[in-house]
Amino acid sequence: MKQQIQWVVSSNSGRSKAANSSRLINAFAEALPQDSKSPVVLYGTPGLGLFSQLPTGPVLALHEFKNKLYAVTETNLYRVEADGQYADVGEVDLSGKVIADDNGIQLVIVDGKKGYFFDGEEVTELSGDGWYPANTVTYQDGYFIFNRTGTGQFFISGLLSVELDALDFATAEGSPDNTLAVISNGRELWVLGEDSIEVWYNSGAALFPFDRLQGAFIETGLLNSYAVSKLDSSLFFVGDDRIVYRTNGYNPIRISTHAVEHSIAQGDISDAYSWEYKYEGHAFYLITFPKLELTWCFDVSTGLWHERASINFGHHIASCHCDCYGRQLVGDFQSGAVFDLSMDAQDDNGDPIIRTMQAPVIHGGRGRMFCHELELDMESGVGLVTGYGSTPMAMLQWSDDGGKTWSNEQWTAIGKLGEYLTRVRWRRLGSFRQRIFKVVITDPVPMVVMSAFIEVERGSN
Repeated sequence: MKQQIQWVVSSNSGRSKAANSSRLINAFAEALPQDSKSPVVLYGTPGLGLFSQLPTGPVLALHEFKNKLYAVTETNLYRVEADGQYADVGEVDLSGKVIADDNGIQLVIVDGKKGYFFDGEEVTELSGDGWYPANTVTYQDGYFIFNRTGTGQFFISGLLSVELDALDFATAEGSPDNTLAVISNGRELWVLGEDSIEVWYNSGAALFPFDRLQGAFIETGLLNSYAVSKLDSSLFFVGDDRIVYRTNGYNPIRISTHAVEHSIAQGDISDAYSWEYKYEGHAFYLITFPKLELTWCFDVSTGLWHERASINFGHHIASCHCDCYGRQLVGDFQSGAVFDLSMDAQDDNGDPIIRTMQAPVIHGGRGRMFCHELELDMESGVGLVTGYGSTPMAMLQWSDDGGKTWSNEQWTAIGKLGEYLTRVRWRRLGSFRQRIFKVVITDPVPMVVMSAFIEVERGSN
């Protein structure tokens, strides 16, 4: 007889695939109310629709300034209107990662070497005795605040201006490390270094307005200047120990799992960067490791991790994010494209999204089992009217040796448009002592999976 089995809800495949094989790629779990059919449902992650195509790229930063979207590329600053039309507002010379912030009057952009500001009329390079190369900039209480690259210092602008005085700086002295990033969070200034984190506040002192908050010293450092994001009134960051943390007050709380930590221990992660967004009650923190071709995503609402990837890269193609015009807009890491990140988009600007559900290991002790059927309880009859996706399919593979080898592909229909009673199932699946099921969907249709059932017959040992 059929029985419900534990289906995948997050990525937990770590050092031993035979012990835990769960992977969830381009799909995420959502907890449902008690009166729902299932306590958890899986949805496909948002796709990408083209919002604006800029003539230069890649898109290094997106920022909302005076109710308009501004996009930064290596050579230009663009103002992008709500209909996607753009205007070139000035030239820049930037590279690598870029951080931007504004005080309502000026927009400031830095990349670790150069800095620029835009006053609504023209773009001007920051210079003078008070300017030092900075990786990050943040705004608080009327001041722009910058970290000084390669030192333990940070420096500030004049009040509601971009004027810089060579004497307006301070040093994070709790640990003799370089300051990698500065972030304003809850009207407190977080100064994040290679080995430690300090919290400062605006004391209003005449000579220098910021003072260190006594007792708010964290003996954990930051991986780099760009692996930190502010989300849900907390900071999320990759530490110098390759552990992912969320701040709770002045305490860093480990949120990465051993699977996450194992995956990012496999190579060079010095180029990691993060971005964040909120969508229908979910708050997502995404970390991309380009050299590992990997993007991890943490869902604050569930505390679960999943993976995101594009068909041409092992990682997601978004490099930055901005919530503007009522849209979740992201920039392409390789071109001048600005995309609308939306659950209504079922592909990545025409490229298929490969959605993978790799289930936990199924076993019956050490006894052999004969599998007559696997069925996914999912929304069916969601095919498109014509073209690719009009006859959507799901592909099944399985591994009986801990994920080392896989069976041939077995395909079954999800249901053409209106075929709502289609049952997504596979039959005559052979025997096993332990098995990992993997289901992949690539059609540009909504993916909604509620549970999984299996029909097995126990054999002899």
